[in-house]
Amino acid sequence: MPGIESKLNNTRNLLQELGNSVSSLVKSSPDVFADSGIQSCLQDFLTVYQEAVQRLENPSFRIATLGTTSSGKSTIVNALIGRKIAPIEAGEMSGGVLTIKHSQEPRLMIAETEDAAWDVGEWTGLSDEDVYQRIREVMHSYHAARKKREYVAPQITAHLPLLPACDASLLDLPKGIGVELIDLPGLKSVQDRANLATIQKQVNKAFSLVALDYMQVDDEHRKRLLEELKKVVEYLQGRTDSMIFILNRVDNLGADDLPLSVRIDKLREEIKEVLSLPELPDVLPFNARLLYYAQCAWGSGAFNEPSRINQELRLKLLKAMFQDCAGVIKLNTKENRDLKNWFRDFEDRVEDNEAIDDETMRQILHYSLEWSGGRELWDLFRVRVQESFAELVILPALLEVFNNYESLSDNLDILIKTRKINNQEQVEQEREKIAQIRQDLQKNIKKLGKEFNTEIEQLIEGLKNNEPKSRLKIKEDAVKKARKGFSIILEAVAEVEGDLTKVLIVPVRDSLKKNQGAFELRDKLREVTLPSLADNISKAYDNVSRRLSKFSPQSEYLVKSVRADDDKGKKELEDDERYVRLLYHYMREAITKRAEFVLQGKAQQFAQALESLVDVHVNSLKVCLSASNFSAINIEKAAISNLRKKLAQNLPTLPENFFELPDAIKQNRSQQREVVGTKTEYETRTKTEYQSYTESYQDGSCFSSTKTRTKTRPVTRNYQEAVTRNIYEDIEYVELFLPSPDLMAKQWSSGIAKNKASLWDILCDWIIKRLNYVTSIFEESVDEITNLAERALQQQLSFIEDNFEQEKQFWRDFEVQKDNATAICQMLAEDCRQ
Repeated sequence: MPGIESKLNNTRNLLQELGNSVSSLVKSSPDVFADSGIQSCLQDFLTVYQEAVQRLENPSFRIATLGTTSSGKSTIVNALIGRKIAPIEAGEMSGGVLTIKHSQEPRLMIAETEDAAWDVGEWTGLSDEDVYQRIREVMHSYHAARKKREYVAPQITAHLPLLPACDASLLDLPKGIGVELIDLPGLKSVQDRANLATIQKQVNKAFSLVALDYMQVDDEHRKRLLEELKKVVEYLQGRTDSMIFILNRVDNLGADDLPLSVRIDKLREEIKEVLSLPELPDVLPFNARLLYYAQCAWGSGAFNEPSRINQELRLKLLKAMFQDCAGVIKLNTKENRDLKNWFRDFEDRVEDNEAIDDETMRQILHYSLEWSGGRELWDLFRVRVQESFAELVILPALLEVFNNYESLSDNLDILIKTRKINNQEQVEQEREKIAQIRQDLQKNIKKLGKEFNTEIEQLIEGLKNNEPKSRLKIKEDAVKKARKGFSIILEAVAEVEGDLTKVLIVPVRDSLKKNQGAFELRDKLREVTLPSLADNISKAYDNVSRRLSKFSPQSEYLVKSVRADDDKGKKELEDDERYVRLLYHYMREAITKRAEFVLQGKAQQFAQALESLVDVHVNSLKVCLSASNFSAINIEKAAISNLRKKLAQNLPTLPENFFELPDAIKQNRSQQREVVGTKTEYETRTKTEYQSYTESYQDGSCFSSTKTRTKTRPVTRNYQEAVTRNIYEDIEYVELFLPSPDLMAKQWSSGIAKNKASLWDILCDWIIKRLNYVTSIFEESVDEITNLAERALQQQLSFIEDNFEQEKQFWRDFEVQKDNATAICQMLAEDCRQ
C-alpha cells in the first residue's frame, strides 16, 4: 500500500490532470461550452474543483476523542498534544466542542453563539496557562448557565504547536499536513438536539479515539458501560471502522481482579457484538495520567530536539506524577532493583527542586510511554492513519467533484450522440421521441408522485395503530415492496418510545413509590436531559412526594378532601394540585426534549431510510423516460446524474417533533350529612310497674285452715324523661383526585403512545416533502436535458446540410478527449477509495 505522501501526491496529480483535460476540452471547442446548459454544468464543476484543489493543498488529519462518563478523555487529549489545554478538573468539564489545531502562532477563538453567557472573541499571544484558564472559565460558565435554560454549547478553537505535528514520526504524516484534535463532550453534557447535531458534523469527518474506564468493565458494570458506549458511538455517529478503544486507568487493577488480558479479550468480544463490528476492535490498556504528566513535562516538541518547558513547570508536573502515579511506577520497577533505586533517587531530586536536564527527562518519557501504553497507541495510530487517510481526508474533498463531473460528462454525451445522427429523417425521429418523453412526463409524473405519496400516507397511517400484529403486517408488506426505509424508521421510533419510558418515566415513578430523595432523582435525570429540566422536575417532585402522604388511596387515584368553607384547607389543595400540574408540565418538556435528542441521534438511520425511499421513487419516475430506451440519445442517464447532483446540494434535515401529555387531575364537590350540634327535650312517657300484694286461701285438706300468699300485679304510670337529639346539616366538601405514581407513569406512557401519531404525521410530512422535492427536481432535470437535446438536434440539421463530414471528425476528436477526461476521473475515484 503506498504511503500517505505518495497517495496524496498521486491524488493531487490526477486531480490536476482532470482539471487540465476539462480545460483542454473547453479551449478546443468553445462553441460547445457556449450552450447555456453545458455552461451551467461547467461552472458547477469548476467551483467544486477549485475547492477540492485547495482542500488537498492544505489537508488536515482529524482525531476526535469520544468517551464514556468520566473516562479521562480530556487527560488523554492533553497527553497526545503534550500540553495542558483541555480542562481536566474533577467533575464534568467538557461541554462544548474544543478543537485544537497545530500552529506555531498561538491563538484562541471562542465563537459567537446565541446569548452566550461566557466571553467570546479571539486572543493571541496567550500562554498555555492563559488558554487553559479561559477554556475552563467558558466550560464553568456554560455548565452553570445551562442549569437554568438551554444554551448552544461553546465552540472553541485553540491554535497551538501540537506534539504529533512537531514530531512527524509519531503519525508518519508528510510535511504540510495539518493535525487537529477534537475533544468532544460526553453524552451527559449534551442532551439537546442542536448541540448533538453540531457534534455529529465534527465526528463524521474524523478518526475516532474512544476512551473507556477500567473501573466499569467488571461483571457488575460492563453491561452499563457497553450500553453507554453504544449510545456514544451511535448518537455521535463515530466511524467504527476507524476506531481505537482505550481502556484507561488500568492502574486500578486489584490483586483479586481477573488478569488484565482476560478482561480486555472479553471486552473486545462484547464491543464487537454491541457495535456489530466485522472484526475484533483494538482495545489498549492505558494510563493517561502517567503519560500526561511525563509528556507535558517534556512538551510538544520533537523527542530529538531540546525541550522548551521551563524547570518550574517541569518540576511541578513531575511532583504530581510521583504523587498520583506511585503505584504504576512501583509495579513496573519491582523486578528491577537498579531501576527502582534510580527512580527513588530521581524522586528525591524532584522533591529537592533540582533542575532536571533534557536527557534525564527523555529517560522518564521513555519509561512513561512504555508503561502507560502510549508507545503502543502511537504505533497503532500510524497503522490506522495509513488505512484511513484516503477515506477520511482525500475522498470527502472529491465527492462533489465526482458528482459534478458525471453530470457534465453526461450532458456532453447528449451532444456527442446527437452528432452521430446521419440524416434529417433520424433527427425528426429523435425530435418525436423527445416530444413523447415530454408528453409522458406531463401525463405521468404527477400521477406517479401522487400514487407514491398515497402509499406512504397509508403505510404511516397503519403505523399509528399500536396493534402489534397490524404493525408487523405493515412492516412485512413494506419489505416485500422494497420499502426498507420504513423498517428503519419504525425501529427508530419504537426505540424513542422505549427510551423515554426507561430514562424518564420509570425513574420518577419509582422515586415517588419509594419516597426517594429529590437530589438522587435529579442526578439520575441530569444524565438524560438538560440540567435545567432535571432541576425543575426534581423540585416539583420534592413538593409532590411530601404532599402525597396526606392523600388516601382510592382505586388508581389518591384522594384528599376538605370542607368548602375551610380556606386554609382549600389553599393546601390548590398547592397540591399546582405542584402535580407543574410536575406534569416539566415531564412534558423533558419528554419532548429527550425525544428530539434521541431522534437526532438516529439522524443517520433516518437519512438512510429516506434515501432508500428516494431511490424507489426515482426508479418509478424513470418510466416517464421510457421513450429514451429506443433513442440514440440517452436522456435518462443525463437526467438522473443531473438530479443526483442537485439533491446532493440540498440534503434533508430532521423535522421538529413533539409529544403532548394529558393532565389527569380531577376536582369534585360533594355533600355529606353530618352532626352539627345537639338539643335536650323532656317528654312524657308511660311506664308499667309491678306491685306486690297478699291474699288468703284455704287449701283442700280434710282439715279446714286459712293461709296467706304474695302476688304481683302491673300498674301503669306517667313520668317526664330528658331526651338528647343530634342536629344534622348537609356539609359541602372539596375533593382532589391525584393520580397515583403508577397511574402517572401509565398516563405519561399512554400520552407518548397516543401522541406518536403526531410524530408519525410529522415524519410523513417530512418524507412527502422530500419526495415532492425529488419529483420537482426530476421534472426540472428532464426539462433541462430535453431542451439541451432539442438545441443539439436543431444544430445537427444544419450540420447535415452544410459540413457534415467536417463536423463528424471534430466530434470524434472531441469524444476521444472527453473519454480521456472521464478515464482520469475514474482513476481518481478508484485511487482515493483504495
